[in-house]
Amino acid sequence: MRILSLLFLATGLVLAGSAQAKVYKWVDENGEVHYSETLPPDFQDKKADVLNNEGVTQQKDLSLVPPPPPPPPPPGAKKEGPVELPRDSSGQKRPAPLYSPDQVKQQQDALLLLRYDSEQEILDAMEVEIKQLGYDAALLNGSRSSLMQAYRGNIREAADKQRAGLPVEPALIAEIDNLKQKLASNGASLATFKAREDEIRSNFNRELETYRRLSAEAAAQKH
Repeated sequence: MRILSLLFLATGLVLAGSAQAKVYKWVDENGEVHYSETLPPDFQDKKADVLNNEGVTQQKDLSLVPPPPPPPPPPGAKKEGPVELPRDSSGQKRPAPLYSPDQVKQQQDALLLLRYDSEQEILDAMEVEIKQLGYDAALLNGSRSSLMQAYRGNIREAADKQRAGLPVEPALIAEIDNLKQKLASNGASLATFKAREDEIRSNFNRELETYRRLSAEAAAQKH
C-alpha cells in the first residue's frame, strides 16, 4: 500500500488536494494493468476501478459499467413482438406469407366451386384419374410378362447347358442378372399403384365433402 502511494507521488498523481481528481485502474487487451487520470478513448473493456489517494479501490465508475441484463422471462411466458419464421437451409430468413391460413382456405374453396358444378363431376374426375392409373399399371404388367418370359427362357438355356456338361457363357449369366433386376424394379413400381389409388380416392373424397359443405352454406344463405 505504501509503495503504491509513493508511486502516485512520483508520477504527480497527488489526490489529497483535489477532491475531484480520479485515478483509474484498468487492464488493456494484453492483460497489462494501467493507472491513469483518464481512460483512453478506445477503451472498450468497461472494467475500471476508481482509486483513492491511498491506492485503494474506492468505487466502481458506474458510468463505465454496463447495465445488468434484463431478467429472463418466467417459464411459460410468451415472447412479445412478432415471431420469427423458421430459417431456410441457407440460414436466411423466410419471407412472411402473403396470405393467412384462413385466406388460403377461402381461396381453395372458391377454386373448388369454380372447378366443379356438381358432386357428380367430382366423382367423374376421380374415376378418370383412377382409370389412367389402371392404364399405366396395365402397361407395367405387360412389360413384366415379357420380362418374365425372357428370364425363364434364359434360365432354361443355362440349365440345359449345365446338364449337358457345357459351360454357361458369361454373357448369358449377365443377361439373367439384368432381367432379374428389371423384374425387381417392375414389381416395386406395381406395388406403388395401390397406394397411389388410395391417395387419389382420399383426395377426391375430401373435395367432395368440402363441396357439399360449401353448397349447403350457399343454399342456407339464399334462404
